[in-house]
Amino acid sequence: MSSTNPMRQLEERHLATQVELMVWSDKMDLLALANARGEVALHRLTWQKVWSLAPPSDHMSVTTMAWRPDGKVIAIGYNTCEVVLVDVETRETLYKVSVENAISFVSWVEEKSKPQALASSIKNLRELTGDKPYNVDNSSDFLPKLPSLSRNFGSEQEDNLEDSKKIKDQINLNILMIGTVVGKLYLRIFGMFPCGVVNVGNYTKGRWSRVKSAHFSDDLSQLFIAVGVSKGEFSHHEVEDLALVCIKTPILTERSTELRSLALKHAHIISLMRYLSQTMHSITEAWENILLEMDIKLASYAAKVPEGSVSADFLELMMFGTASAELEQFLLQDLTEKGLKKLGHSIEQSYSNIQKMVLKHLCSVGQDLSYHLAELRGMACFLDRYQVLGLKEETVEAALSAAGAFLVKATEVQQVIDSSMKNYKAFFRWLYVAIIRLTDERGPSSELSKVTQQEVAYVAEFLYSFDTVMLKDTRSPLGVYKPRFNLERLGQYLEDEDLTMPPSTENNMWAKFLLENPRLAEHPTIINHYKNMSLVQQHKHLKTAIKLVFSQPEHWMEGLFSVTCMVMFPNVYSGGPMVSHPTHLNVSKENKLMLTFLESSPPSQGLYLIEIPIDEITNVNILVKCVYLYFMPSGEGTVGKNDEVPAGTLLKVRDVAFYQPDMLSVLLEQSPENRSATFLQFPTIAAKNIFRSSRVDVMEMFPLKEVPQVEGGSLLETGAMRTIDNMMAVQLAVSGTRKVAVVLAESRRKVRLFEMEAEEEEEEEEGMDTTVSSLEGNKTGDINEDE
Repeated sequence: MSSTNPMRQLEERHLATQVELMVWSDKMDLLALANARGEVALHRLTWQKVWSLAPPSDHMSVTTMAWRPDGKVIAIGYNTCEVVLVDVETRETLYKVSVENAISFVSWVEEKSKPQALASSIKNLRELTGDKPYNVDNSSDFLPKLPSLSRNFGSEQEDNLEDSKKIKDQINLNILMIGTVVGKLYLRIFGMFPCGVVNVGNYTKGRWSRVKSAHFSDDLSQLFIAVGVSKGEFSHHEVEDLALVCIKTPILTERSTELRSLALKHAHIISLMRYLSQTMHSITEAWENILLEMDIKLASYAAKVPEGSVSADFLELMMFGTASAELEQFLLQDLTEKGLKKLGHSIEQSYSNIQKMVLKHLCSVGQDLSYHLAELRGMACFLDRYQVLGLKEETVEAALSAAGAFLVKATEVQQVIDSSMKNYKAFFRWLYVAIIRLTDERGPSSELSKVTQQEVAYVAEFLYSFDTVMLKDTRSPLGVYKPRFNLERLGQYLEDEDLTMPPSTENNMWAKFLLENPRLAEHPTIINHYKNMSLVQQHKHLKTAIKLVFSQPEHWMEGLFSVTCMVMFPNVYSGGPMVSHPTHLNVSKENKLMLTFLESSPPSQGLYLIEIPIDEITNVNILVKCVYLYFMPSGEGTVGKNDEVPAGTLLKVRDVAFYQPDMLSVLLEQSPENRSATFLQFPTIAAKNIFRSSRVDVMEMFPLKEVPQVEGGSLLETGAMRTIDNMMAVQLAVSGTRKVAVVLAESRRKVRLFEMEAEEEEEEEEGMDTTVSSLEGNKTGDINEDE
């Protein structure tokens, strides 16, 4: 960055809704804005809107946002303890992460590329030992592409599955960090795979804490967490101290290849489970919309006749050709000949659609799940690679068995559909002939001849079960069982309760064989058949088994993390609500941890800048270098303590952020009469000679009062402070990789976009002054602009 700090204003825009958060993408010129209504919008530098995303439900607001390092996904944290991962290209929701408490912080970091010499030596070692690249996923070579479920959400699911495949292209690990208001930090590889939870509250001796910021070292071997902690135990109101916790996470470095492979497998399985859930939803909808119509009609008739007489009335009609008065009224007035034909066609079409979904979608996704779980079982057999990460062979085996049991139940549903279709056709043909005979009309001879003696036997068996269904009355406090008329046998598989009419296995040769050989039936390779479980229950059983597989590594890896040390900074958040205090962590190119925070709630008198050499962090003490910076208008300041400066002279600090790991951006507020703001940037190395260095023991308070107080202008080169005219700014967002910045006005309804490090020739052509002022004729946009 040149000494004159060149900035060029690109846009100024007015917005209809107040803006709460602003985050730049480091890979593309995209700005994410979250407004007071919980909406998130993506804009380009030209302010062209890419898309806008409404909150998942009403009364939801955005608390934090973060971009995936490759810029293809954005993580949005809501006030409902939920983080939603959104595909930037398609705006589709890829995944949702739910945590137990409100979210205070979200960040996405990536492992820096290993040196080429080290990567080459690892590759040569594997070739020498015959170690195959076990992290390479080749499932697409064996598994066909799953068909789209429908036009409504088929494309979304394809994008979801495609995103899991894109993870293969990411060589380095990236980790999504989710901090909460109770001091817990959740770690998710690729934003999905849970790889640990750090509970800072375990180290603050019962003091209530809130995660403010977190950052990894370049190789992911160390984790640094900044948390605000209360003065008293479990108090949400006396939050005044800042704690910096240093944690060793060597497992993330030593097993990065295995973690990447495990996270990729997790992404595949989670995507398939979502596809499975949507398939189940589609099947249930098809059943509820059409098949229940017949059930309701016949159930209304069954309610008018004595208990147990439904089957008798229909059997009497079939055997003797006579119908009771209630049955005749039902057939001729409620059902009618036309209604029967229409109902029969609808039910046959519905059955056909459900049968296709079971065959094409349900069985296909079940087979894909079995494939990935079988591979996962093979990975779990490597004790030195994957069991050390918490992947247990017995839990994977249980999940694989659950997937097999689900496929068995899906096959059973297919058999029930075949049987039901055969019975329905026979039943409707016979009932059509019965209605014609009751009306004393001469029906088509072809219809009368269609009912064969074998079909009569099917109908008789079909009618016999009309009164045999007993269901629990949920409205009865005593749990009384009452009879229910139910013609439709498929529906029982789509309820979250045991089957009321489980299929008979008397003539099943395999069932007989296992019954005769109980020792063989107990073998782990034999897939269990849960006779009384519905398809919905089998689905829930599979979800539970898979959840257990991936929950174990999360808790196991948490035990592999160890706290190196913690240093406390007293009375940091005493000037207002802690949530409004900007606190940022970063790692410089010289492998030094940089921490900056305001003295009080904005507007603040100044800010603290802290440098900690990562290589010198030990479990005994920590070397802390700190300086307090305050700022005065250009040309008026002198180096000295801020309490020696006349009141009203200081520029108030509104916001601070890292432009680059070694560059700090600060937004300053001028006097209320001026109605302008000041933007400045300076390299952190400029404070090298004014830091106060101290060795701080573990859990010791760092003496902030003894930190040297320096006027920030003394660290800047001439012209580095730039004035933003006619704008009382309160918030900024910067990106050093894209060389852009955005400033938010006090009303939170106006923003200005700047290009940083602009070419000086461009400035001269546009006649830019040393002060960044409003461009004449800039595009302010409509006050109700929604673009």
